[in-house]
Amino acid sequence: MQRFNVLIIGAGPIGLEVGYWLQDAGFSSLNVDAGEIGHTIARLFPPSTRFFSSPERLAIAGIDCPVPTQEKITGEEYLAYLRSVVITHQLDVRTFSRVTAAVEVEDGFVVSLSEPSGGSHQVHAAKVVIACGGTHRPRSLGIPGESLGHVQSDLGDPHRFFGRRVLIIGGKNSAVESALRCWRAHADVTISYRQSCIYERVKYWLRPEVESLIQEGRIRSCMPTRPLEIHPHHVVLENVETCEQFNVPIDDVLLQIGYEQDDTLFRMFGVDCAGQQNAPVFNSDTMESSVPGVFIAGTAIAGTQHRYKSYIETSHGHGPRIVAALTGAPPPEVDAARVLPEG
Repeated sequence: MQRFNVLIIGAGPIGLEVGYWLQDAGFSSLNVDAGEIGHTIARLFPPSTRFFSSPERLAIAGIDCPVPTQEKITGEEYLAYLRSVVITHQLDVRTFSRVTAAVEVEDGFVVSLSEPSGGSHQVHAAKVVIACGGTHRPRSLGIPGESLGHVQSDLGDPHRFFGRRVLIIGGKNSAVESALRCWRAHADVTISYRQSCIYERVKYWLRPEVESLIQEGRIRSCMPTRPLEIHPHHVVLENVETCEQFNVPIDDVLLQIGYEQDDTLFRMFGVDCAGQQNAPVFNSDTMESSVPGVFIAGTAIAGTQHRYKSYIETSHGHGPRIVAALTGAPPPEVDAARVLPEG
């Protein structure tokens, strides 16, 4: 059985950055992830999607994150950057290794890992960092017909919607980007959103364009509405102000209403979760959870976010805090330049 000072569960940007800080402090660490590095980005970002954040706010592990075009970085570019970070710092990362069990022992934790091939093995770690993110499964509407085959939560390649009637449910960044991409792929696009207009904090380069297309009638707006039932060829919508119900003919439905965190890992390690977002309980100075020796890092700290306040750029201080806790040093101050205003 291999032994490490710290096992980091998660190989997204902050999980990798925690690994860098631990390595820099002389700790042996291993990052494991049930998917590839940057799994959430690889899974959820449609082709050529650009981050809202500027590249310098996304940089990790002391390595610059340059973009030749001097624009916002795309998901593909950022994944290439993460690969470079792993190679440059020679981080020990095992992808497609899912944590299936954890047992606390006298000198740490024995963690069982499974592989897609069916193989399994165990590692011993004196400490554990859970950096699993918070977007594990799509939110559910909880309405009839939601499980039908023409209802999807991930956009994927919008080419598949060519010539089809697509109802997009949602009005924030993912919904707006999906609407624009589907429209450009010559889909017949309708947006259903519970508010009377597109969310005010949609990416500034997307909102004016979609609002213009709505005003021109090229994208159909059903706002403010909520879906009541999904049928094979239509969706029943209800106006949230007048309670009027009407049918919208569709071929496909795209649910772009956000994602939920899976708290399985927290329960596996016995970490307490609390609040409306079911967020893990932790000490903000040390990042240590309610279980001694188990730390939380990255957007995993926030549980299921309803209004996003925890991002990559607000999490850069987590690695140094964990290192300080392990070495007995005082907690470092947060870099205020990397913290976004709430709202």
